[in-house]
Amino acid sequence: MKKIHYLLIVCVLAGTFALHAKEILDVAPGVGTLNAAIKQYKGDKIYRLKDGYNGYYVLDEIINNTGFDLTIIGGGTPDVGDPKPTMPATLQTSGTGGTPFNYMFNVFANITLRGIYFANATADGVFNAQFFMGVSGNDVRVVIDKCVLDPAGSPIYCSGGSPKIYLTNNLFNRLTVQTTSVNGPVNFYFPNDQIGVDTLYIENNTFVGLSTAVFSDNNAPVKSGFTWINHNTFIHHKCQIDWMSNQEKFYFTNNLLYDCHVIPYEKAWVGGWDNYPTGGVSELLWSAPDAKVKANGVEIDWGYAKMTSFVANNIEFKNPKFYTNLADLKAWATTKGAACTMYFQPLVWTADVPCQNRGIDITTALANNPQSAIYNSTQFPTWKAANNKYDIDPTFTDVRIKQKSDILAQWALPAIKKDYFGSYYTATDHTSLDWYWEPDGKLGQNDTWPLFDGSYSNATAQTAGLDGLPIGDLNWFAAKKAIWQNNKVAIDAHILALNTEKMNLTAINNVSADRVKLIDNYPNPCKEVVNFRISKNQTSETRIAIFNTLGQTVELLNIGRGITEYAWNVTKMKSGTYFYETTINGIKQNGVLLKK
Repeated sequence: MKKIHYLLIVCVLAGTFALHAKEILDVAPGVGTLNAAIKQYKGDKIYRLKDGYNGYYVLDEIINNTGFDLTIIGGGTPDVGDPKPTMPATLQTSGTGGTPFNYMFNVFANITLRGIYFANATADGVFNAQFFMGVSGNDVRVVIDKCVLDPAGSPIYCSGGSPKIYLTNNLFNRLTVQTTSVNGPVNFYFPNDQIGVDTLYIENNTFVGLSTAVFSDNNAPVKSGFTWINHNTFIHHKCQIDWMSNQEKFYFTNNLLYDCHVIPYEKAWVGGWDNYPTGGVSELLWSAPDAKVKANGVEIDWGYAKMTSFVANNIEFKNPKFYTNLADLKAWATTKGAACTMYFQPLVWTADVPCQNRGIDITTALANNPQSAIYNSTQFPTWKAANNKYDIDPTFTDVRIKQKSDILAQWALPAIKKDYFGSYYTATDHTSLDWYWEPDGKLGQNDTWPLFDGSYSNATAQTAGLDGLPIGDLNWFAAKKAIWQNNKVAIDAHILALNTEKMNLTAINNVSADRVKLIDNYPNPCKEVVNFRISKNQTSETRIAIFNTLGQTVELLNIGRGITEYAWNVTKMKSGTYFYETTINGIKQNGVLLKK
């Protein structure tokens, strides 16, 4: 399986090409109008929906794209006098007799959704406990960008093999309805037991109201390819973040986790996954050293040496009431004569994990836990964890987030007692405590817009990123996101190189802000030769360093003074993504080239 690690650039280029290659069809609002248009034109059009509150669309059946790629975008001109013209087009599932469809989309080929507000509930307000999207086709690419899903249900169920999932700049709210503390729906679920996930690219999204295992392959014995979870905000989450156990390259960076994993982990719950006396399971699951997994259905030897795991500059904060819950639970269990070995999982097990009030002794845990010997070791140089913080309150601008946090804490303790200790606990009243974010109480087209504000004021969190930028979804910090976008090539290369040193973007940003472009490369992608075009104002000799996605230098090109065009033969290079860096007239320049 061929993997290209600079995935978003490829995705954006492909999306741009598609927009120019196909005619845009403006679809009139109404019930079934989008279904009818897609049935008529299939993959021959790009379907554009009208923005604004009046841009309201309802499905009359599941959208199915068997045999053709599908692109649906917002951005159609809102009506004159529309009451909410800045609101994106709304697409709502209908169902019949108050019953939602199992999916809004049943996907068999590539699909792109951009700039749309999806309401995964019926028009009469019945929540869809199933999935927003089912991906049944193999080798399918899913792009969801700048969308809002509220309510979202479980966003993606993928039974097909080798999917490529790109989620960028979205808000996902009310993911499933969680009434129990144990088990429950999975949000992004990839249960194929023969072929793993090719690409999981999750960047600059906000997730609110999650349940069990945000990303999961049901611990299938398969090798997945490339996972990039960067600059996301997760708020109000029951338990487990990423439980995909055999990811070849895994990057979990700059994420904000607020009230995540509020249900402590119980060793007895899934004892087969926890072979260590004080808890081997962390938020981010990982392979066994002697594992055998399937790659495209063929069993291969697997283990730590074949994997990369980079977990850096994340903040995981819990409302202190959850630590009080754990203490109260253990005291209560003692009075009942019940064993209680619950603990709050860290992101990964390293020596800097603070375990006070978390139900576990760090010394004993590390002594019995292989993760502590793997991360940041000389034996496994591609396993790094650094600068993860657990007790920094971001202090959200909207005080209702904290209010919902307090309700979630009220919900959690009786829910745990009922589900884990049912023989000792008879009270059942906890389901009436509504900890989900409801903008205006509707399960349909909300009158409130915007639906959510994820900005925060804590100064430490605002500079704690590996890139020196705010932790979490940068869409809540427009000026900071502009800096990030200007420097994305350098930032991504820094992460891919497993560099734990915080970046200083000032110099690079000055270049980007002034839009100085002193070097370019073409064609891109290239197959045999790539040409570097260099500014005519060059006053010094130029050296171009080429490095791979692991940060290893693979070529050093020495170019004389005054040379404005330089051809480099790339036939000896393997297919994939490469980065280059040079300094021209004292200004650092970066770029990306893709080798076919």
